[in-house]
Amino acid sequence: GTYLMEVDRVLRPGGYWVLSGPPINWRVNYQAWQRPKEELEEEQRKIEEIAELLCWEKTHEKGEIAIWRKKINSDSCKTKQSNRQTYVCQNDSPDDV
Repeated sequence: GTYLMEVDRVLRPGGYWVLSGPPINWRVNYQAWQRPKEELEEEQRKIEEIAELLCWEKTHEKGEIAIWRKKINSDSCKTKQSNRQTYVCQNDSPDDV
């Protein structure tokens, strides 16, 4: 979550973020990646959830590439405003993360 929040900070309004590789297209590649499909599914779900909280719109997913677009006027995003104090990490100790 922290990584995506930093991407959101530097990404211009209307800008695109492209993710290539795991966990995108996990349904086809999970065996080749030698990772449990449940783990990859959860990883993609978390990315999608955080992107939604950041008011990014998923514009495309094909093969191992997914593209999100930051809204031009993200200040008006109700989700972002209502979740300004959302904590991504639930652990109090940075050594346990």
